Amino acid sequence: MKIKLLVAAIFATFLNVAYADNHYPATYAMEALQCNFEEGKDMNDAMKVISEWKANADKNFSVAYSAWTLTPLYYSKSDVPFDFGWMGYTQNMKDMGTTQDEWQATGQKIGAKWEKVTDCAGQALFGVVEARAPKDLFVEGQTGYMAISSCSFKEGKSGSDLAENDKVWNAYNDGTGFTGGVYRWWPGPGSATNIDHDFYLAIGYSSMEQFGQARDDRLANMRAGTRPEGILNCDDARVYKTQNIRLSQAAE
Repeated sequence: MKIKLLVAAIFATFLNVAYADNHYPATYAMEALQCNFEEGKDMNDAMKVISEWKANADKNFSVAYSAWTLTPLYYSKSDVPFDFGWMGYTQNMKDMGTTQDEWQATGQKIGAKWEKVTDCAGQALFGVVEARAPKDLFVEGQTGYMAISSCSFKEGKSGSDLAENDKVWNAYNDGTGFTGGVYRWWPGPGSATNIDHDFYLAIGYSSMEQFGQARDDRLANMRAGTRPEGILNCDDARVYKTQNIRLSQAAE
């Protein structure tokens, strides 16, 4: 409970102090699921049900909801004990609640099929802050990659330092030619109660070549002493292949 209160306090400080000039970054609501396949099932089986989910969402969702699947690529089983993940985004928490109401009212049969294919152990809500907007537009159905790390503030640093730090790192990323997005996922309802970090840092890449180039640039700038000082302690990233399922299509 103390951890949860600390995260909430940091998030509130970030929104109200770090961006006191009213230049707020874009924010979203995200629901996340971690899923394993039932015996004898695989991603092809899951995608058949997901296609039905998408048709239902296209017909019944009255607000924008975008979704991606994540398949582990670079990871250890001890850190990633699931077969695939799900990220669903809305513009805010009210909209997320709206989609939940609409899904529960219309998706029972599809949900029953989903439970025969997958075992999704939990569902959590996150507040997402866009620290760096991607330079390229998302395309429905596209594949990409995402590196996710668990991060905490260094001693003496807090949410009030994020705005200035983002400026420094965005300038650095512009200099290296990086075009991906950078996001902070702040844990909310449904998240584990024993979380020992402040938030997740998620960085999007259009290809593994771009990911590799970012790693090479990191090493080169560390050797040259030109890599900016960070305010965070982050663990080694887990890298996932992402598949877009749906892009912000609200019912007319």
